[in-house]
Amino acid sequence: MPFAARILQFLDRRRTFHALLVLNVLMVLVTLWMSRNSMLSDGWSYLNLAEGILHGRYSMWWVLDGYYADTFRAPGYPFFVACCLKLFGTWKSVKAVNFLLYWIALYHALRTVEHLDPRRSTRSIFLLLLLPMVNIPFYINQLYTEIPVLAGLTFLMDAYLRPGRWSIGRAITAGLLMGFLILCKPMLLGFPIGMVALAWWFGRRKADLRGQLVMLGLCGLSLLPYGLWSLKHHGVFKVTPIQGGGGYMHFAYWCGKMPAYQDTISLRNFTGDELIRFTPADSVKSNIHAFEEEWAGVNAQLAPLLTRKDSVMMASWDRLPYAAEPTYNTAYALMREKLLGRLAIDRMLHDPWYTLGYKAYTAVRLWVIGIQRQDFERASFRSRVQMLYATGSTLLNFLLALVLLPWAYLRGVLALRTTWPLLATVLYVWLLHIPFTIQARYTVCARFALFVLMALALTGLLQRFSAKRNA
Repeated sequence: MPFAARILQFLDRRRTFHALLVLNVLMVLVTLWMSRNSMLSDGWSYLNLAEGILHGRYSMWWVLDGYYADTFRAPGYPFFVACCLKLFGTWKSVKAVNFLLYWIALYHALRTVEHLDPRRSTRSIFLLLLLPMVNIPFYINQLYTEIPVLAGLTFLMDAYLRPGRWSIGRAITAGLLMGFLILCKPMLLGFPIGMVALAWWFGRRKADLRGQLVMLGLCGLSLLPYGLWSLKHHGVFKVTPIQGGGGYMHFAYWCGKMPAYQDTISLRNFTGDELIRFTPADSVKSNIHAFEEEWAGVNAQLAPLLTRKDSVMMASWDRLPYAAEPTYNTAYALMREKLLGRLAIDRMLHDPWYTLGYKAYTAVRLWVIGIQRQDFERASFRSRVQMLYATGSTLLNFLLALVLLPWAYLRGVLALRTTWPLLATVLYVWLLHIPFTIQARYTVCARFALFVLMALALTGLLQRFSAKRNA
C-alpha cells in the first residue's frame, strides 16, 4: 500500500480522530493556564462600555455628569459583556462563555468539513492543523471580540454549506447573527451583502434567494437601533462608529516609519519594532518629527471645536473604574476622522513604493505573529522560546496555505462551486484589514475557515498521490 494511502487510512481511524480531539482539548487547557493572568489593554474599554450600558448610558465616561455618547466602538461586544455581567455578576464570566463558544465553533467547523468531505481523515487533518495554533485559544481569556466572532462566522459557514434550502428559522438566525457580528467587528459590514451576491452567482437557478433575502433583511433590522442611536446622539445615521477607520489608516501608514514609538499626541498607540524595517535607522527621528508636526496641524484645525465638556472629560481619568478612550464631541470626532482619512490617502498616494512594500508585509503579518526587537531582547529564555514558537507555527501555517490552496484550486482538488463560503470569509477578513494597523489577531475569526480549506486540500493531495502510485 502506498505511503499516502497508509497515512489516509491512519487518519481515518476513529482512535486517531479521538486522540487528536483529546490533544486539542489539552492544548486549549494548557494555553488557558499559561495566559490566566493576561489582560490585554482593549479589554478594559470594552468593560467600561459594558458598565455604561448597565447604567443606562452607552459611554466609557458614564460616571460623569452629562452624556459622553461613544464615538469609537460598536455596541455588539460591550452588550455581550454587559449580559455576562448582569447574569453572573463578574466580568470573568466572559472567559467561561468564551470557552463554551470556542467548542461550539470547533463543532461547527467539523460539521462544515463533513458537509464537503464525509471522510473522518479530513476532520483529523483539520484537528492536526489546529493543534499547534495556541494563538486562537489564547483569546478565550481576553475581553476581545475574537472568540464570539470566530464562533459566529464558523456557524455561518456551517449554515451555508449544509445541504438543502434554508428554513425560515435558519435564515432568521443567520440574519440576527450577521447583525451581531457587524456590531462586534464593523469591518464585516459588507460581508452579508457579499455572501448574498455570491450565493446567487454560484447557485444561479438553484439559489435560495428567499433564505438569503430574509437573512439580509433581519441583518439590516438588527443594525437599525444603533443607526438610530447614532442619529439621535451624533446627528448621522450610521451603523458603524463615527470614528476609527480614518484614524487607524493614517496611523498605519506611519507605523513602518516610526519603529518603537510611543504615541502620546494622537491615538496613544505604540508602534512595533518589527524584525523587518521599512525605513533607515537614521530617518526614524525625522519621521517622528514629521508625524508630530502633522498631528499638530490636525489639532490646530480641531481646537476651535473643543468644548468645556471635552475639558471636563480629559481632567477626569482618575474617576473611571476602568481605562477609557477619549470621547470628544460629535463635531470634533467627525472632523478628525475626515482630516485623518484624507491625510492617510494623500500620504499613501505620494509614497507608493513604501506603501506597497509595507502593506505587502502587513498582508503576511495579519496571519503571522510577529516578534518585536526590544521585547525579544528583554525577554527571558522561556519567553523567547514562546515568541519563536508562536511566530514559527503561524509562519509555517501561512506558507503552507499560500502554496497549498492555489495549487488545490488550479488542479481541481478544491472547487469554488462548493467551497466559496469558506474562501470568501478568509479573503474578506484578510483583505479588508490590510489598510489598517498590523494585528495578527484580526484574522483569528477566519482561521477555522482557512483550516477547513487546508484540510480538504491536503486530503485531496494525499488521495491523488496515492492513486498515481497505484496506477
